[in-house]
Amino acid sequence: MTIIEIEVGDIRTTTEEYARHECCVCGEDATKRHTYLLPRARSNPNSKGYGKDDISRCEDEVRYTCDEHDRIKHLDVPGYEWCGTYTYSAQFAHLFFYWRPKGPQTYTKKSSA
Repeated sequence: MTIIEIEVGDIRTTTEEYARHECCVCGEDATKRHTYLLPRARSNPNSKGYGKDDISRCEDEVRYTCDEHDRIKHLDVPGYEWCGTYTYSAQFAHLFFYWRPKGPQTYTKKSSA
């Protein structure tokens, strides 16, 4: 493994690919997004719902399913309670996509001027 000495002003370049989340059962494109919270989310400081009145859009864990596996609507996620389900649509499309790393990172040393 090559060790790179990094200095202030160096540039790291990464390549990422825009991808769609996949069904956690079969790997097909996801059409449902199921969110989960820790038990007693409003009073649990470890939960993202801690201290909030409206926790309908909070999530501590997420699972994705396709139409075929949507009947497993409330997947058993140990240590979490089901919170909500989003269906893929124009309104919620941003919830079904993410950037994933693709290829190696490159480093460019700062130019000495």
